[in-house]
Amino acid sequence: MGSGAGDGLRVERLELGQWGTNCYLLTCAETNECVVVDPAAEPERILAAIAGRKVRYIVLTHTHLDHIQGYTGVREATGAAAGVHPLDAPELPYEHDFALVDGAKLTFGRVELEILHVPGHTPGSVCLLHGQTLIAGDTLFPGGPGKTSDPESFLQIVQSIRERLLPLPDETVVYPGHGVSTTIGAERPQINAFLTRVREKTLCGDVLWAEG
Repeated sequence: MGSGAGDGLRVERLELGQWGTNCYLLTCAETNECVVVDPAAEPERILAAIAGRKVRYIVLTHTHLDHIQGYTGVREATGAAAGVHPLDAPELPYEHDFALVDGAKLTFGRVELEILHVPGHTPGSVCLLHGQTLIAGDTLFPGGPGKTSDPESFLQIVQSIRERLLPLPDETVVYPGHGVSTTIGAERPQINAFLTRVREKTLCGDVLWAEG
């Protein structure tokens, strides 16, 4: 389990399931209330990690299978309300409780998360922002964007990153859906260089900024 802290928010990372997907436990340092982001798999591990805390919400950054296999177990055990973006909701094979819409705020304890709609990896992908903490789902990774299924989706994810994530301060820590964290400042030079280059119109799939 990896963890970080800042601005009243504790961030813990659990790497779960066969795809090594990151589940994030976001906890208010003052009240011990928490949010479970992307209960990817192994619900028993998630529940053990949050023992003694009040789970206010379960949040899905998107609804790909590798991010939701622990969803039912955690939701049933905690009774927490679960949210997903309306454009991804049809792909979720379970019930949910509320919609994650762009600009909405989720409050737990003294912490407020802002929902950023960042289409591209999926139509309803979202990031969660609190101060200098960004839970990025599969939108931004160290060295590249999330995987896309077609050239139109690739253009969309690049636009989402350029318009919604690059304006954030360099110090903003990016917690991706797989692997280790990075910062906006670390990614900015690579992304800006990528944006200045001529690209193949068919570009999509797994892309690295340095190679695209």
